[in-house]
Amino acid sequence: MAAYLGIDPASTARRPSAFAVLDDQGSLRDLGLVQEDDDILALAERWRPRYLAIDAPLSLPEGMCCLEESCPCAPVAPDGLKAAERALVKEGIGLFRTTKRSIIKAMVCRAIGLRRALEERGYAVMEVYPYASKVRLFGRPIPKKTTSAGRQWLRERLEGMVPGLREHERALSHDELDAVVAAHTAYLRGRGQAEAVGDPREGVIYVPRAGVQR
Repeated sequence: MAAYLGIDPASTARRPSAFAVLDDQGSLRDLGLVQEDDDILALAERWRPRYLAIDAPLSLPEGMCCLEESCPCAPVAPDGLKAAERALVKEGIGLFRTTKRSIIKAMVCRAIGLRRALEERGYAVMEVYPYASKVRLFGRPIPKKTTSAGRQWLRERLEGMVPGLREHERALSHDELDAVVAAHTAYLRGRGQAEAVGDPREGVIYVPRAGVQR
């Protein structure tokens, strides 16, 4: 069975990270929270996903070796963005930019470390951005995911796309819902219904192709 694993990582192992697993029919097989990096590696070992999608930047802009402000490295592009980020901004999709002053710097560093560890074990790791996936899948406007109304809005739409999600009767956090979106984006890539935006030499972001409904 082919599996697709989505991870919404916290910035540190002190906070839980959400995960979701879809099978080769796009149905939800597992959903929950993990803590340590080793837990994420164990999830990958258990499910052996065809694609493993992480909701975080997995690479740095060309010209940068790190995110330390004391280091002289600097992005090559005048706007300081990765090509993938620039492409999404041109679509009107806002995001946290991968810069030395990013408020998600700790998450970026952790996610890059996870990507390297997973790739060393032979997994196909892909960067995703659930908000961009939601825009491509559902259009705008999209309510805030941190509100109960926003979570309900997203859940209702995902239940129409991801068989098995409806059976999870408990309330789901926005992190868990984003993990489902990440896994669904990986599933769409497996079906040839997702595209990579950006420069492969620098790191791309996968998003659903425009008009894809499942």
